[in-house]
Amino acid sequence: MKWIKFLLPLVFLFTLAGCFEIEEQIDVKDNGSGQLTVNTNMSQLLEMIQTYIGKDEMDKQLPKKAIDTTVLMKDVVDTAKNITPEKKALVRDGKIHMKLNMDEKIFKADMHFPFTSLNNLQQLYTSMNDGSLGTANLFKGLASGKSDAPDSPGPNNGNMPDMNQFNAIYDFQSKDGMISRKINSEKWKSLQESPEFAQMKQATNMGIEIPYTLIVKLPRPVKKIDNALSKLSDDKKTLTIKYNMIEVFEHPEKFEYTIAY
Repeated sequence: MKWIKFLLPLVFLFTLAGCFEIEEQIDVKDNGSGQLTVNTNMSQLLEMIQTYIGKDEMDKQLPKKAIDTTVLMKDVVDTAKNITPEKKALVRDGKIHMKLNMDEKIFKADMHFPFTSLNNLQQLYTSMNDGSLGTANLFKGLASGKSDAPDSPGPNNGNMPDMNQFNAIYDFQSKDGMISRKINSEKWKSLQESPEFAQMKQATNMGIEIPYTLIVKLPRPVKKIDNALSKLSDDKKTLTIKYNMIEVFEHPEKFEYTIAY
């Protein structure tokens, strides 16, 4: 796991460089079970990292040019001391697939988390974005070799902005016939008052883009969706919303939605 320990701190260093794309997919089946998937494409980071540390150091730290591995979340959270049993259960059956190919300039991380019901989905989604099981903290746990490191899990304790704070300002709800994400005014105010907010705002002024795609696949046709950016498939069972995630720090209301189906 040496390559993980080396790469991930650099990934967070360039978190706001706009060199990655995120696709979030919620797939709901007839019985309410399904899967939450978050795919992150960080391929553009490879050239930036090589420029930052130099090719010789890159080759030294990453002698293996191609890596394709899957990490089971049970191996990360089972030994964690700072995660409650309830939250361990939410992500224990999940997995993270990481693919790195230096020659082809590929660097991707795909996270897959099954859920057993829509209530379970609500708990999973909330936990992944409330600071206790955010994407960044999960990766930090992998990088440190243990998930009970001092800075993980828990709120963002470092000085580097955590992009999971994007989803943290929303309240997510899911039940039969409805999925929604609405701004929590108190969380939004708290984020605005945080030291990291100025750094995030600076990114918006630099014209940086972080393409973020939300795909929701439902067992029944959508009856109503209140987000103007949304697009429906011909059968109205798949909804797609695409936007620049950085814009949330200027217009968080643009990324609210309520889906009735």
